[in-house]
Amino acid sequence: MGKVGWRRLAWIVAGLLLFAFVPGCGKEKDEIYPLTVDGTEIMLDQTTMQEIFDAGFTVSVRDDSSGSMQWYEIEADMMLDAESVYTGIYIGKNDERYALISVVTEDACQVRDSVVYALKSTEEGIGKIAISSVLLTDLTEEKAKKIESNLKADGLCTSYVTDSIILRIARENGTTGAVTELEVEVRYDIEYLD
Repeated sequence: MGKVGWRRLAWIVAGLLLFAFVPGCGKEKDEIYPLTVDGTEIMLDQTTMQEIFDAGFTVSVRDDSSGSMQWYEIEADMMLDAESVYTGIYIGKNDERYALISVVTEDACQVRDSVVYALKSTEEGIGKIAISSVLLTDLTEEKAKKIESNLKADGLCTSYVTDSIILRIARENGTTGAVTELEVEVRYDIEYLD
């Protein structure tokens, strides 16, 4: 996996999006679902990327633009723009990628100082991710309802979406099978730039 400067990264990563933002109303700190990835707690809208690096995660992005998949490692000291959102960032260990995260900045800063505001599970990471101390491999529909009683069936997943948070749990057989994907996000009012 190569290492790449942020300017180059901005051009090659299709998943990287830049927006101006105004923080949404957000939930109280004790209302955000605690997440754990390979034993490291991640509290959305609080955990910084420095904590991710300190826990030994590799942070990378994928480039499919050349017709073949290339992985690039993100360095902690790369600069990010102020009031911006960056998506398409994978975290993992030992060449495995456990989760896809998004980060947000208030001021121009290094990657290490940006804050994680969204996490989505990946197939490799299902057994490494827990929500409210329940591993995704053990997350039955009943346990999910204990974590969030307002979950509602929505096609092939169960969802809880408000002005301040998104929680989606996808399963193999709609709402009854094994968890195949988890998405948790603290929502922001985002103004798209042209």
